[in-house]
Amino acid sequence: MLVGLGGACNKTETLPDDPILGLGGETWAKGPIDNWLEAEFLTPYNIEVKYKWDPYELNYVRNLVPIREDKVEPVMAAVKQIWITPYEVVAGETFIKTYVPKQFVLAGSAEYNSDGTVVLGQAEGGRKVLLLRLNRFEQSDLAEVRQLLHTIHHEFAHILHQTKMYPVDWKALNPEWYTATWYNNTDADAHRQGLISAYAKSSPDEDFVETISFLLVYGQAYYDAVIAKDDVPETAKAILRRKQVMVVEYFSRNFGIDFSALQRETQAAIAEYVQP
Repeated sequence: MLVGLGGACNKTETLPDDPILGLGGETWAKGPIDNWLEAEFLTPYNIEVKYKWDPYELNYVRNLVPIREDKVEPVMAAVKQIWITPYEVVAGETFIKTYVPKQFVLAGSAEYNSDGTVVLGQAEGGRKVLLLRLNRFEQSDLAEVRQLLHTIHHEFAHILHQTKMYPVDWKALNPEWYTATWYNNTDADAHRQGLISAYAKSSPDEDFVETISFLLVYGQAYYDAVIAKDDVPETAKAILRRKQVMVVEYFSRNFGIDFSALQRETQAAIAEYVQP
């Protein structure tokens, strides 16, 4: 309830002349980064890349920091070279222009949850991809490059299966291991249960996109090594092989994509991008 008190007040205040940031009053001139992003993403693919701080594009209840400007071009060069270009080579320009999200939002830090999990990326409705923890990115650090591309391929695979659903049989392969408390497991636990990562245990959808992302970013050799582990039961090995076959069939049947060729292109792009 608002209670008004009667009385006279002679106090006057001078309103500030400067616009309030975040309310539409700020302007900036395009610089070299903006020109590069326009030439590499906006003009050829109609992809907008937002790197200047905009709290309305992020989770406002989390403590986040902007991406450093010196990280923008290396990050987005990796996105183009290791995500867009392999798909473009194997699937064609029309595929990319049809399915790529139209906006990337970049932030410097990650979202940290109370359960100990960390959010590194998110896809929203097939239109927008949010990439986090980018201030740690180094082109010479293979682990960081793989982590970034894992996030992107993971989120893009969500966009694909939201467009054309994966076979319902996937959900019946090992449903007993899906759990909301996946973070209490290790990747090794997941491998013994027929899943490629601990996060794949969170749901069938996450299992599907994690399998795609690992096969592309970490490669066939990594996947084969997981299956070959001595502590992985034969039943789990068979499930992991079946999931790989289903991924290959899904890409071929729904998008006309040779998944093995896409793997090779992605691995070659990673090797070319990462410089010591």
